[in-house]
Amino acid sequence: MQNTPRPSRKNTSGDHDPVVGAPGASEGRLPSNNLPLQLTSFVGRKREMAQVRALLEDSRLLTLTGPGGSGKTRLALAVASDMAQRFEEGVWLVELASLSDPDLVPRAVASVLGVRESSDTTLADSL
Repeated sequence: MQNTPRPSRKNTSGDHDPVVGAPGASEGRLPSNNLPLQLTSFVGRKREMAQVRALLEDSRLLTLTGPGGSGKTRLALAVASDMAQRFEEGVWLVELASLSDPDLVPRAVASVLGVRESSDTTLADSL
């Protein structure tokens, strides 16, 4: 019998409630996230994963660059999934590829995080 990888249960719905009773979760809870469920295992690239993890120790924002199709998104998702439990508020994916106007970035981030603009604070300041 072939050993087929099975996806782990994660909160991929985008809501803020953690998954309860997921396998391997300490105290029965995993941090919130909106990461897409990965249906296949991530093989190789251990060196790159270690580099990304190390960079995230000192920075809250990291940009991966490279040619299209080189696996930047898959690498980022693998590291984010691996490190999700280290962040109290969880790990959140904000898709920016479809944006053509940089002024829309704060609104896209706020939408994913559930941050709302108020009359006395700009959206950028709230973020």
